[in-house]
Amino acid sequence: MLVDTLRRESRRVVTMVRRAERLNAAVPGLAWTAGQLAGHLCVVYRAFAGTVRGEPFGPEFESAIGDGDTLPEVLAATNARMVEEVNFDKPSDAAYALAAGASELADALSASPDLEVARPAPWYGPGVTRYVATLGAIGVSETLVHGRDLALALGGDPRVPDAAAVFAAPTVMSEMLPLLVDPEATRGLTATFELRIRGGRSFVLHMSDGAARSAPAPSTERQVDCVISLSAGAALLIGFNRMSVWRALTTGQVISYGRRPWLGLRFRSLFLNP
Repeated sequence: MLVDTLRRESRRVVTMVRRAERLNAAVPGLAWTAGQLAGHLCVVYRAFAGTVRGEPFGPEFESAIGDGDTLPEVLAATNARMVEEVNFDKPSDAAYALAAGASELADALSASPDLEVARPAPWYGPGVTRYVATLGAIGVSETLVHGRDLALALGGDPRVPDAAAVFAAPTVMSEMLPLLVDPEATRGLTATFELRIRGGRSFVLHMSDGAARSAPAPSTERQVDCVISLSAGAALLIGFNRMSVWRALTTGQVISYGRRPWLGLRFRSLFLNP
């Protein structure tokens, strides 16, 4: 289902880009144009496809890996270098490259004999690895969130469908949130959260003095302090800093309860922006 979702949602993005009149429109909330964002997605698809296949990184990719002390800093530096290398003369060229890249990633995931094998992911930091299944889920989340970004820039439908997001959100959140913990915001905090993605897999996040680790739900180590129930689409939008927790709360897309329900309001602030 993950691969089917990637193929379907990437086709939607490709169609939107192909129908665009121009790609120099600014993307709301980002420092990129629509064309640069399309280039970013192309790089993600190609890099992830090669990683899933277990191919070594070429010198052109290794030289593009950015520096930084945190995951967001490394990502930002890497993205900036990559976007400079990808340019499109017209929307049809961008659409063709997006279609080819998404198909390459989907084919690599389909052909992978083991979704739980770990692969190097240096764009998340030195020595970082991610499972093949995680890379697939991130690929879907990038397609959904940046598809929304492109829709806002190009005049398309910006809604993120829960039916698609549910195949990515639980894996992306459980695997990536521990890498994004803000040590300053979480200093002295000890808490256990249970994240319930509606229609998807739940997981537990144990936080203790600047570090976090995820585990399957229900918690077997300590009592849960705060349960956060949220729609899959809201989970991605909040995680990618496209929606505030307050907005999600007022629309019923997020509900928090438990022994310390107020921690739900703090949850997003405990992590750095990706």
